[in-house]
Amino acid sequence: MQSLRQDIVEITGQHLAMEQVVSVSRNGSKITLSPDAIERMARGRSILEEAIARGERIYGATTSVGPKTTASISQANTAEFSRRLLRTHNAGHGPLAAKDVTRATVLNLLNSLASGTTGARPVLAERLVDALNADRPIAMHLWGSMGQSDMSSMADVALAVFDDIDLEAGEALALLNSSAMSTAVAVLSFVDLHRLLQLSTLVGALSMEGYAANPSTVSEIALRSRPFDGLDRHGSAIRKYIEGSYILSAGGPRNLQDPLCFRSMALIHGAAEDSLAFSRQQIGRELNASQGNPVVSLEHGSLAAVANFDMVTLCMALDVMRLAFAPVFTSSTERLAKLVDTTWSGLAIGLIEEDGIGAPGFNGVALFHKSITSEARLLTAPLAGELASSSHSNGVMDRASLAALGGRRGLELAQLGTSIVAMELIVAAQAAELRGRTPLGNVTGQLFAFARQTIPFAAAGQRPPNVQPLLEQLQSNRDAVDCMIAASN
Repeated sequence: MQSLRQDIVEITGQHLAMEQVVSVSRNGSKITLSPDAIERMARGRSILEEAIARGERIYGATTSVGPKTTASISQANTAEFSRRLLRTHNAGHGPLAAKDVTRATVLNLLNSLASGTTGARPVLAERLVDALNADRPIAMHLWGSMGQSDMSSMADVALAVFDDIDLEAGEALALLNSSAMSTAVAVLSFVDLHRLLQLSTLVGALSMEGYAANPSTVSEIALRSRPFDGLDRHGSAIRKYIEGSYILSAGGPRNLQDPLCFRSMALIHGAAEDSLAFSRQQIGRELNASQGNPVVSLEHGSLAAVANFDMVTLCMALDVMRLAFAPVFTSSTERLAKLVDTTWSGLAIGLIEEDGIGAPGFNGVALFHKSITSEARLLTAPLAGELASSSHSNGVMDRASLAALGGRRGLELAQLGTSIVAMELIVAAQAAELRGRTPLGNVTGQLFAFARQTIPFAAAGQRPPNVQPLLEQLQSNRDAVDCMIAASN
């Protein structure tokens, strides 16, 4: 998934795309509010005010919330009730969100208000537009989701942007009763993990050359025998990356049957691709779905009490996304283990020629790699099976969604995964050079040269290089890496 760079992103309340979230949150794109969105917000506000005038009981507008739902709120006390409601839920502490997460959260909140379904006035949306375009710093805590909606994190945002104005009936709840932060981390973690999967396939192709693996598993015959979109995409990508490689010639592969970490790589990465396709669909829909209660229907001119704040759909999508990487990372660490083990690779023990001292070479790298892979696998555990509780809000809030945690774990998984893939690249380059077979593939040869810009070959008597310079190079040369990845298209 490529980031869509836009100078100006128009917010309609109905068509926000994941690429636009990235463009605003990470690339600093400016935003504007569409005239239709302003009109919908005005219409939604009018519907809410008409319902209040009729004396309808409306959660958070004419009644209090949570355990005090039975308490009525005088319209004369609305502003004070709103201030207290925001402060009551402002319980967050601990780590602050990164700037891109905060900007994405504010953008998601803006898009939700712009839909008109919350009953908030256009002036609130205009304030959020100004905050984003001015790149206003907002301290938002990552901890503090109340299980249903990101109430405490959203209180951070609301108090930072709206603390100097009086909110009208229902607006404080519209700001609180949002999962904009959960959705933000979902989008950003998806984007990072999806790109990481493409990079993993590119690096895995170089590992195949370092091992002198059999490429028959990505032949057209092999790919057509299992009609899965992800398999076709990643198997075809590997074939494109190794085009021109020695392993495609007679006598190139060493074995008829390689270990499954090589033989099943296209299947594993393809399954992850298919899982991420489902997650992308669900996250993309969540970006433009109502997350509040009650919901204002512009079509019917009325309101309905709902449970749209329940993020079970988002939580499950994030579970599927993270779980897809457990076999991806496990197979990566197995490839490292096979490459550094002379019994499997046929190369020098630890991938460094012996100089009489007996140092273990890259074996320590492989052990470290296994350690962080084990840690990454723990982050893939599903969260949708949360422990319910009947002890809150008079028993009404008797279940909770852990979507916010699922997204945060996704971001952490992407960070760990980048190190996992970078370390495989170091070992793959060492094995390919030590084996001395040429040529490498048209694209894997570029990847090898890219790695050698910061990671030298470890000759006899030398230590394995540290991965940090390569991590920095991967970050600072994203366009060059993306060009190599895109060569599979």
